[in-house]
Amino acid sequence: MTGEFRTAKGWRIFIYIFSPLLIGLFVYVGFITLSSETSNLNVSLILIPVSLGGTIMFTYGLVETIRGRLIIGANSISRLSVLGTKTLDFQEIKGFRADSNYIHIISNSKDKKSIKITAYIERSDQVLDWLNNNFLELDSHEASEEEKQILTDNEFGINQQTREFRLNEARRVAKYINIVGGATGIWLWFYPQPYLICVSVGMILPGIALASLYFYRGLIRFDEKKNSAYPSIIYGFIAPSAGLLIRAIMDFEILEYTNLWINVFIISLILTGLLVLWTKEIKFKKVVDYITILSLAGMILCYSFGTFVLSNCLFDKSEPEIFNSEVTDKEISSGKSTTYYLTLRPWGPRTETEKVSVTKDEYEATDKGDIVSIYLRHGLLNTPWFYIMIE
Repeated sequence: MTGEFRTAKGWRIFIYIFSPLLIGLFVYVGFITLSSETSNLNVSLILIPVSLGGTIMFTYGLVETIRGRLIIGANSISRLSVLGTKTLDFQEIKGFRADSNYIHIISNSKDKKSIKITAYIERSDQVLDWLNNNFLELDSHEASEEEKQILTDNEFGINQQTREFRLNEARRVAKYINIVGGATGIWLWFYPQPYLICVSVGMILPGIALASLYFYRGLIRFDEKKNSAYPSIIYGFIAPSAGLLIRAIMDFEILEYTNLWINVFIISLILTGLLVLWTKEIKFKKVVDYITILSLAGMILCYSFGTFVLSNCLFDKSEPEIFNSEVTDKEISSGKSTTYYLTLRPWGPRTETEKVSVTKDEYEATDKGDIVSIYLRHGLLNTPWFYIMIE
C-alpha cells in the first residue's frame, strides 16, 4: 500500500469554512481591545492573550490542514506538517498504537522520533488495516507479553494452571468491584437514600478495593493501562470516593478545618504508603511514576476527606450547643447542581457574617430577618460541626 493521505474531505471543508471566521473573530477581539480608550486594564490583560492565542491556534490548524499529510512509500512512512517532515524507514518502526483521535507510529531508534497522525485522515480504516498487517499493534502485543510473564511467574502460583485460575479470579473480582463501585458512586451523587446505608456502602467499597490489592499482590493494579493484562480497581475506588466527597461538602458544615486536614493528610499518607508497598506498579524510575503516585494520592485524599467528615458527623452522639442567628441574605448558586445559601449574622464561635448551605425546603421556608437555631456538636472525631434548624 502506497500513497498520500490528507485530512478527510468532510473535515477539510469544515476547517476551510470555519477557521477563517474564527481567526477573524479573534483578530477583531484583539483590535477592539487595543483600540478602545475605555478598555479596563484587567480585561485587556485577559482578552489580548486570548485573541493572540486563538489567532495562532486556528491559523496553525488551517495551514496544517492544507499542508499536512501522511505519505506511505515503498520502504518508509513520512508525516508532512507545518513544523517539518518526519520519516521512518520500515525497519525503524517498532509498531503502532491507535486511539479514538490519533495513530502513533513508534520508532525503535533513539535517533528518530515517532510519528503522530490524526485518526481523521482519508481512508483511515485502510491505513489501520495496513498497519495491522505489517507492524505490531503494541498495546495488544504488550498485554499478551504481560500475560505470558504472569503465567510464568512462580509468585502467582506453583504451576501454570494455578496461575491462570488466580489471574481469572482477580479479573472477576476487579470487574465486580468496578461495577458495584460505579453504581455506588451514582447512588451517592443522585439519590443517597436510605442515607446511612448509602454512605456506609460508599465508605466500605473503596476499602474492599484497597484490600484486593493486598490479597492479589501484583495481580490487581490500582491504576488502569490500556489493554493491560492486569485488572484494575480504579473505578471501584474513585467513583464511591468522589460520591463521598460530594456528600461531605454538600451535606455538612464544619466549624474549623485545621484538625480535619491534619487527620485527613495523615490517613492519606498512610494509605498511599500501603498502596506503594502492596503493589508493584510504582517503580519510581520515570517521571510518569511520580505523576501517577501524585494522582493516586489525590484520589485517596478525596476518599479520606469524605470518609472522615461523614464518620465525624453521622456517628456523632454528642449533645449539641444551641445558638440563634438572624438571616441577613439569601442566595441560589446554579451550575451542574443548584445550591441554596443563607447568610447569617455572627453566632457563638463565629465572629463574622457567613454563608451556610441549606436544603431547598429550608431555603424556601426562611425569609430575610428570620431567626434560625444553630446546633453545634463536638464531632465523633473531635472536629466540631453544625447544622441549622428552622422552626
